[in-house]
Amino acid sequence: MSEPVNITPLAPPTAASTGNGVTPPRSDQEKFDEVVDRDSKIVLGVLAGVAVLAALVMSTVALVQSSNKAVTTITKTVAAATASSGASAPAAAIPVVELSVAGSVKVGPGGKMHDAYSKTNFAVKVGQPLELKIDNKDESPHSITSAEAGVNIMVMPGVHTYTITVKQPGHFEWVCIIPCDSEANGWAMTHPGYMAGYITAT
Repeated sequence: MSEPVNITPLAPPTAASTGNGVTPPRSDQEKFDEVVDRDSKIVLGVLAGVAVLAALVMSTVALVQSSNKAVTTITKTVAAATASSGASAPAAAIPVVELSVAGSVKVGPGGKMHDAYSKTNFAVKVGQPLELKIDNKDESPHSITSAEAGVNIMVMPGVHTYTITVKQPGHFEWVCIIPCDSEANGWAMTHPGYMAGYITAT
């Protein structure tokens, strides 16, 4: 009976072991390990960048929420102080101006009737809304338009309420940009007091 023989696998040859200074070709396993190592570093770098970005977003959200809470707290404190003093602070009512617009309702300098708004000058507070309740007695729309004041209202037939808010102080001219006063070739559209006027913001 023969004794078992132990066979030890040989390690792959290296440049040192071959003695000729030539590096033997790498095995598929070594190539795979190198690719996995390189790709792992790229993925980890991307994940680290995403983590930093997520941390920044969460910090910003937390900061915004905390500042909103601070504003809410201040508002509640002021309201509570007003209530405890016994004085009630009514909500600021939005001022309302009632007016109308119709065709051939106002006499012009030549004795001819022209289209006109019943009120053409409006006083507003900067940044505060003003409601215009307008009865358009015409069958067609009109407008109150002032590019400088940032106002452009399309006044539809019938009774409707519109809101204007001017964000800067000044004396602004407005006009109706929809052709009207056709019997007088649109004369009223260029004359304040008819289909044009002024918005004064203070």
